[in-house]
Amino acid sequence: MARVRAPRQAVCRGWHDAAISLEGEEAGMVFVGSILDLILLAAAGRWLLPQVHRFLEGHGQVEANYAGYKVPRGVGSVLWLLLWLQELILQSALRINEWVGIISPSLLNLPETNHRLFTLAATIIFLLGWTDDLIGSKEVKGLRGHYRYWKESKVFSMGAVKAVGIATAAGWLVLSVQSEQTPSWWLGGQLILLMLMTNALNLLDVRPGRSFKFFFTGVLTVALLDLLFTGGGWLFPIWPVCIGGFLIYRTDVRGRGMLGDAGANLLGFTLGYAVIMTLPWEMQCFMIAVLVFLHQQAEVSSITAMIERNRFLNWLDRLGRT
Repeated sequence: MARVRAPRQAVCRGWHDAAISLEGEEAGMVFVGSILDLILLAAAGRWLLPQVHRFLEGHGQVEANYAGYKVPRGVGSVLWLLLWLQELILQSALRINEWVGIISPSLLNLPETNHRLFTLAATIIFLLGWTDDLIGSKEVKGLRGHYRYWKESKVFSMGAVKAVGIATAAGWLVLSVQSEQTPSWWLGGQLILLMLMTNALNLLDVRPGRSFKFFFTGVLTVALLDLLFTGGGWLFPIWPVCIGGFLIYRTDVRGRGMLGDAGANLLGFTLGYAVIMTLPWEMQCFMIAVLVFLHQQAEVSSITAMIERNRFLNWLDRLGRT
């Protein structure tokens, strides 16, 4: 366990020690800047949501939901837009700090680097999901369905192409954020987890609010464990997605808009990133087992049927839905 996590913990401790060693004025600037960053992201997300909603309707990006009502598909675009707004904010902060020199560069460079790596990989995931929304077939589902489609038509389905793209983006991110000392077997385990989580949130996104409930439960759990195992700081790149998700949740759970594959895959990729950057390998192995079970359930039966058979899960699933 120590061999896998030591390099990341060492870097995180260095960042944490640098932060607590700041003089009062510099620490206050970091705190105020973080609060302003969150306020700006929340304000931008609140403005973007109705704009994206109208844009999707105006361009015919609507689809019947599970209840048969036509609603905009792709409101998860707000999550991706906020990711790039955060990148713009970080780049601006770095340039301003070069002029005034108030904050230690190490306190901005580390989160900026992590955010850039995650944002680039997440953009690939978003574009793959968006393409699947536009040209993918909703009739082809599951591993067997995609294989059968290829066998009969000799053409790869968009879902199969998306799977290859997700594997490529996830592999690049895992190799980029992990140390060279991380064992190869564990890099493979994290790649599998990231791929499964990315697809799992899409599997759950067949009822309003279901993906968000899974996502926020996972993020809150990871945030608490992040403080326990690494001292905090590694969840910074996912802030924009969390804020955007909080703003979109009401629209989604009330059936007024759909995340689409683009939004659901991005949610899953974000949660998977938080897991591989925070939890110890034992917990990640447990998470892989849970995700394999969910995928198997989706293949042989239905996740919705499984939820409806459990009284608590069924109550939680319907909570807030209209």
